[in-house]
Amino acid sequence: MSGEPLVEQVPEAATKRPSGSTEAYFRTGAEPAPLIVVYHVQKTAGTSLRRFVRANLPPAELEIDADLQKLRYRPAELLEWHREWYGSLGDERRERLCCVMSHSAGYLLPALDRPVDALTVIREPVDRVLSFYYYKRRRPHEPPGSRRTEAFLTLEEVYAADEEERASAKRPARLESWDQFHNWQSRCLLSVFHDVSGLAYSAGPPPDADVWRQRLHALVDGPFYAGVQDRFAEYVGLLARRFGWQPVVVRSKRNERRPPEETVSDELREAILVYNWLDAELHELCRELQVGREG
Repeated sequence: MSGEPLVEQVPEAATKRPSGSTEAYFRTGAEPAPLIVVYHVQKTAGTSLRRFVRANLPPAELEIDADLQKLRYRPAELLEWHREWYGSLGDERRERLCCVMSHSAGYLLPALDRPVDALTVIREPVDRVLSFYYYKRRRPHEPPGSRRTEAFLTLEEVYAADEEERASAKRPARLESWDQFHNWQSRCLLSVFHDVSGLAYSAGPPPDADVWRQRLHALVDGPFYAGVQDRFAEYVGLLARRFGWQPVVVRSKRNERRPPEETVSDELREAILVYNWLDAELHELCRELQVGREG
């Protein structure tokens, strides 16, 4: 399949699902279908990927399962939940399972007893951190000047925290979690198969950096068929070719409350990049792999 994928604007209401929910699809036809897992890492074009995959699934029954947002920073519990869920399906439903997508769907992989294609998108880390931060800051349900909105840490404060505060891995009173701002994408992939509690919140690579690099290389060369957000249309083209799907890109709206790019200082950008060194390497690795596949 050659040429650029078709770009289509799909009305949000037509395909809207609660982003925190676990979507499980069970094929209804007799024809076999590959098992697809969409691991939707936050603020990486995961919503668009989910909508694209939905549009190409075979006829299937949809089951909306638990919202696991409260377990987001507890990998062991996510692994246990997905193991128990898959084990509860029974042979017939496991055979008909053709897709699972959610913010935590990757944690299903160790429980599976059949081949799977695990899809995920990686975003340039500075852009992802800014997108996530201003998404959390907007709090549309709260009036301007409310106590919670005003108390939210600035990004400058996040990256000015002292080493003891970082090492404690405790959640500051006014911040959801350190993890989101320190190599979150790498943590998401690694924590499916490895204990990431030892991955430092460091400014630049720590002494054991090569261990984490090697593990990530193995994951994107193995279980995860990853694309990059800045070549999303091309990634859709690869998936369409891989599965025989229709190459349609569905795009979601940008956060209009995010400040213009020129208002973010060079110093802040550098701080974000330094503290997300592994995500930067992950993004570059996935980009190189994708471009090679496009070849």
